[in-house]
Amino acid sequence: MRRTCSELLWGKSTRFVWLFLAAAILLFTCLGSREIWTQEHRWADIVSAMLQYQDYLHPRLDGVDYYDKPLLSYWFIAGLAKVWGGLTTWVIRLPSALAGLLAVWSIYRLGTVLKDRRLGLLAGWMLITTFYFIFWARTSSADMLNLAGTLFAIAWYFSKKLNTSFWDYTIFFLILAVTALCKGLVAPVVAGLLVFLDVMLSKTAKKHLRPVVLFALIPAVMVYLIPFWASGHFNGNQYGENGLMLVYRENVTRYFQPFDHEDPVYSYLFNLPLYVLPWTVFFIPALVALKTRWKRMSAHSKWMALSVILLFLFFTLSGSRRNYYILPVVPFAILMTADWILSGPDTSKRNRYAGRFAVLFYLLFFITFDVGQWAYYSGGGIRAFAETLQARMHQTRSGSEWKIVMLDPESKMRFYLGLSPDIKNYAVSGALRASQTTDSLLAAWPFLRYANQQRDTIFVSRKQYEKSLQAILTHYVVLEETPAFGERILKKYDNQVIAFIPKTS
Repeated sequence: MRRTCSELLWGKSTRFVWLFLAAAILLFTCLGSREIWTQEHRWADIVSAMLQYQDYLHPRLDGVDYYDKPLLSYWFIAGLAKVWGGLTTWVIRLPSALAGLLAVWSIYRLGTVLKDRRLGLLAGWMLITTFYFIFWARTSSADMLNLAGTLFAIAWYFSKKLNTSFWDYTIFFLILAVTALCKGLVAPVVAGLLVFLDVMLSKTAKKHLRPVVLFALIPAVMVYLIPFWASGHFNGNQYGENGLMLVYRENVTRYFQPFDHEDPVYSYLFNLPLYVLPWTVFFIPALVALKTRWKRMSAHSKWMALSVILLFLFFTLSGSRRNYYILPVVPFAILMTADWILSGPDTSKRNRYAGRFAVLFYLLFFITFDVGQWAYYSGGGIRAFAETLQARMHQTRSGSEWKIVMLDPESKMRFYLGLSPDIKNYAVSGALRASQTTDSLLAAWPFLRYANQQRDTIFVSRKQYEKSLQAILTHYVVLEETPAFGERILKKYDNQVIAFIPKTS
């Protein structure tokens, strides 16, 4: 008898190692092929500065003190760079990919404890075929670290909540302390809300409200505070930002008195279904079915449903909203949906559809993220441009003898050229880039009036400025970025990089 996809993926004889290997293939294949994407340059630049100055306590971005995030996400990358032998796109994304694997194990473990092994496996397969989970697990940021740490802490709580020993509480709090050192206080708050919800549903408040919990909290508080203390204690007088003050600003002040990222109050009504794609077609019916299922649902099934509602309200009530802030809700929405798929009279039918869905989107995401991104960025792009420019520099003199001046190229150029964090990027302010003229560029960068007298300086800029800069840099030749394969197909040439090299070279 032929087995269905669902039986193969989360049937009785299915092993977790198959899910784990499938997740690893999807997360790690060609992980470094995509060029640095927007906010990734922060992690690349900050870690580059840490490695160059051997200062891991005072993060700097573009030469400016920048303690916007706690230190641990930078430390992970810096440690991997030392092991790997350099800072690459693979290295800066590796912590997020590893966190993605931890999240897959955690949701499998949590589903198994809450109901059974089938729920754990189904939730795991649903998670690795959720678009934005894969996207953020292949992106250098603190967001996947935050999701994985929170989910791991909740899985630990449910696995150990019947033991309630000092060490079980201690490890739970340490997991949250480490996670908070990656992104902020979101993880402890989210985990606290979900544990409180379970305590209320299971009526076990007296069991957990004991002095041992307070004693178990002490090591976690110490672990959390030590990096901030060290940052202020060692050369702290020369550093312009206070880490703990920024934690308060970025977490408490932003929640109650937002100063940016103020999406509409209804934005998560659209963002949550978007972040659960493609499983939204199951998620919405699962939400609708709660009304008819509620009386028959187990306490753990109710917890899965209420966890989504509670977290949704928590993030919605925040004054500061941004689409990816809802990311920590995704695994719990997946769990609730998986529970609905495996419950009720139509289980067999929903199972078959879910199995086909998982296989289809796994293949589609492998093509999109692993094969597609590698193909898109092949045959050109910023990485190839940087290699060509470095080769030209070394043809005439040692690379260290050249001066590089950054005339508003994309921030990631510093990373690809391996430049010192001290090298300033002279950005254009005021008028749009496309409307710049020779006179406006000379007004923005007056030092260009003397550029033709220099023979040891290379100017790196954007394609948009090429004609205006050619009128100024008359003794220079232009090296242009060759668009990558995907950029040539889509005719996307607006962000090309150029370099002006002295003619005598």
